Amino acid sequence: MDILNTILNWAVCTFFICGIYLWLRRYEGDISRRYLFLTWMFASVVYSLRLISDNLLLPSSGYSVLPVGNLIGGIMYIMILYLYPVRVINDVWFGNRYKNFVIIPGLILIAVLIIINPYCRDLTSFEEFWTHIGEFNVILRLVILLLGILPFTVMLFYIPYNYTRSSAYHKWILSYSIKIQLIGALYIIFMLTGSPVVSGIHIIVNIYLCTSVTYYELFVRFSVSKEVREQIKLETITFPVDKSNIPDEAVSPLVKQIYKLMDEQQIWRNPDLNLIELSSMLNTNRSYLSKAIQEAGYKNYSDMINRRRISEFVEMAKNGKIDNVQDAFFSVGFRSRETALRSFKKYIGVLPTDYLRNNVSASEL
Repeated sequence: MDILNTILNWAVCTFFICGIYLWLRRYEGDISRRYLFLTWMFASVVYSLRLISDNLLLPSSGYSVLPVGNLIGGIMYIMILYLYPVRVINDVWFGNRYKNFVIIPGLILIAVLIIINPYCRDLTSFEEFWTHIGEFNVILRLVILLLGILPFTVMLFYIPYNYTRSSAYHKWILSYSIKIQLIGALYIIFMLTGSPVVSGIHIIVNIYLCTSVTYYELFVRFSVSKEVREQIKLETITFPVDKSNIPDEAVSPLVKQIYKLMDEQQIWRNPDLNLIELSSMLNTNRSYLSKAIQEAGYKNYSDMINRRRISEFVEMAKNGKIDNVQDAFFSVGFRSRETALRSFKKYIGVLPTDYLRNNVSASEL
């Protein structure tokens, strides 16, 4: 119990600090950080109330199975928890569709729980839950638990995604979904068993979600306004791929195909494209494609893609088309602030703000 109380204290502090920091770092034009602030502060309040309940109000009563209060809190938390990722993935879908698919069903489940609460049997263990599994109030709570949690574990994959409009990677969506699935599974197990061990693990995973998502929002994600995203158009670039180090007669058909995709389809703008997908587009395998990329003068796939993105950024700068560094990086295919800055410093030698300020000529890529 002492260990669980320590974890609860850490959770309260973590959610509160992350929430306050996000609020202080909020800005105009995007409300994602406000949603995260709301989510973490709600979680901080929930864990604070639980801490008070465990230590003061119910010091020796133990944990219940399928308690109505926890079910209501869990459904409310999962609904609020999805405000941020839905906003990041597709802010257009966020409006009425989010309300119709998430908020309204969640509120209906909460209303049903409030109505049946006076008629629910208190269950103190999994054995007691199993003994009374045939009772209507137990079955109904179990169904509400599953309906209120399980659909959310896969919901992100059904939100329409377009990389030209979204500031999230597909791999970030996958990572977030895996964390939600783990949280949902642990929550269901805890609600059915009342195990303090499962509860502790569940809280730790929530703490990790809080810190990782907060870090992503503050230091990784490009926050580009809706107006900027709508203005982004995939235009053919005006400079050729550098072939100076490869004699024309030595260029293989596969290398020529890579050049064609780079020039005509501008595959480097797609932040989700990877070596496997590119090899599929070229009807080859990873090994042959990697060799072809090296033949084209690049170290590897990432080197090829990031060089081309930085080349386009430099071309935009030369033509006076950059009003905002973040917007420009977004338009050329970056979705990570860290990767964009690291790549620019690697290939150009200075930070983008210094380059733009000093109007330094970029070296040939």
